[in-house]
Amino acid sequence: MKTITLTRAHRLAGVAAMMLGSVAWSGAAFAQGASSTNAATANAASANAAGAQANNSRRGGGGGGSSGGGGSSSGGATDPGVRGGDPGAGGSLQGLNDTELSFFAGAKDVFQEVDAVPNGLGPRFNLDSCSGCHSQPAIGGSSPPTNPQVAIATAAGATNTVPSFITANGPVREARFVRNPDGSPDGSVHGLFVITGRSDAPGCNIKQPNFAAAVASNNVIFRIPTPLFGLGLVENVPDSALQASLAANAQQKRSLGISGHFNINGNDTTIARFGWKAQNKSLLLFAGEAYNVEMGITNDLFQTEREGDANCQFNATPESVVPLQAADLASPSASFQSDIELFSAFMRLTAPPTPASGAAAPVAQAASTTGQTAAAATQTTGTAGQTTGTASSASTPASTASTMVASAAADVSSVMTAAAGSSTAAQPASSSTTSGASVTRGSQVFTNIGCQACHTQTFTTTKSQLTGQSNVTIQPFSDFAVHDMGSGLADGVSQGTANGNEFRTAPLWGVGQRIFFLHDGRTKDLNVAIQQHASRGSEANTVINNYNMLPQTDRQSIINFLRSL
Repeated sequence: MKTITLTRAHRLAGVAAMMLGSVAWSGAAFAQGASSTNAATANAASANAAGAQANNSRRGGGGGGSSGGGGSSSGGATDPGVRGGDPGAGGSLQGLNDTELSFFAGAKDVFQEVDAVPNGLGPRFNLDSCSGCHSQPAIGGSSPPTNPQVAIATAAGATNTVPSFITANGPVREARFVRNPDGSPDGSVHGLFVITGRSDAPGCNIKQPNFAAAVASNNVIFRIPTPLFGLGLVENVPDSALQASLAANAQQKRSLGISGHFNINGNDTTIARFGWKAQNKSLLLFAGEAYNVEMGITNDLFQTEREGDANCQFNATPESVVPLQAADLASPSASFQSDIELFSAFMRLTAPPTPASGAAAPVAQAASTTGQTAAAATQTTGTAGQTTGTASSASTPASTASTMVASAAADVSSVMTAAAGSSTAAQPASSSTTSGASVTRGSQVFTNIGCQACHTQTFTTTKSQLTGQSNVTIQPFSDFAVHDMGSGLADGVSQGTANGNEFRTAPLWGVGQRIFFLHDGRTKDLNVAIQQHASRGSEANTVINNYNMLPQTDRQSIINFLRSL
């Protein structure tokens, strides 16, 4: 047992050396430290996520998506929850001229419209407005705290049953079936609700899909709305910049087990970057697809009703087209645009979310210095039930083993302190933690352990037709590539060149005001979301193992930093 404990101590020291090297992303020590621990850390991370995955009996992650809500503690870090105060999002890009501002206002109004069957809703749909899905913390955001899908199920006399995975306090969700009845791949969106029974849909008698059977057979996966803030700037980042970012620091990324690739459009071989699997090339395509599959409204890009029953088709198609007479909008130019063009314009003209100042960000209280050593030495993660390191054995006195492991953990702590360029005294503690210090610390440690290898912080836009949007530096915290996230997050659905295990790196700007996390909204807790990046085959295994090796105060600082974004 002593040998095992010593091995553990050496492994901790190796990880500490790797963390130190990650600051400058150079040096043989980093590569050697990573290569010597890759197998062990990947195995540990796989086990770490296995327990969490086992708790999700369905592929999509379960019911209300409220596991680990804000304020809960898991894995030694507490998510303080959604940041309060001003949303810092939902407004227009800075520097727009008066014509562009009026166009934005008109587009935003249409984005918030509620549609009924005469306007094109259905026959199969998930909700009746764009803003119903995208409203947290402001119009254009993500899933709100109260799910409007529960009410829409029976609106206007509809006779829908609310599926088990849709709850009042859970996330807005769409459902996809993994396989067709014959076993062939499916992957398409299956509308949660039908217009049967609605007062504006007389004679339509189609049925909802059998979601209970799909859940029972583990054949349904879920997606939640992605935030739309700042996407016009993302659209205007040149492919060359994305390619250069992904290719940068190749040796260090290999040491971390990170590769990734872009979801490539098959027609022009350019990079697609929108959607959970980066499956959509442009914001116009993104808008057209969502209008059709989420609301059932045919448009100039998706012209065919997805339900073939003629008794449920009440409008000529496409139902949303470019108007030949001006609509009554504030902007004369917007009055001659189709809905999907206005939706894409709203996304294109919406400003990125504004991070909070360090003093304004919610910060969960850190444990005492004694507590952080114990947490690093004997660490149990709530999502996995995995203990990393033991403080006793049958053949070795408990005090001896504890000293050896605690010493190794202290080494990690001191190395991380040096790597961050701060002293031990500067680390946040329960009685002296300040928002600014913890957030600043978290930003540095986020980089130290390798998170930025995928969550790339900065890009610069190319020339833009919009006023003041050329050569603008943005901080989306995403490389917009797709990465293998392993068996724990795999959904079995392929889209474009992204396979069933791969997802686009989720942009982290604005994450401080999001309620639900991961592609299916399975948790409200950022720490749980971090832990679930690790599972068998995930490119994130080594980075998550690095996170788990951190002192409790540094894990807490990362959570506080994320909530400041």
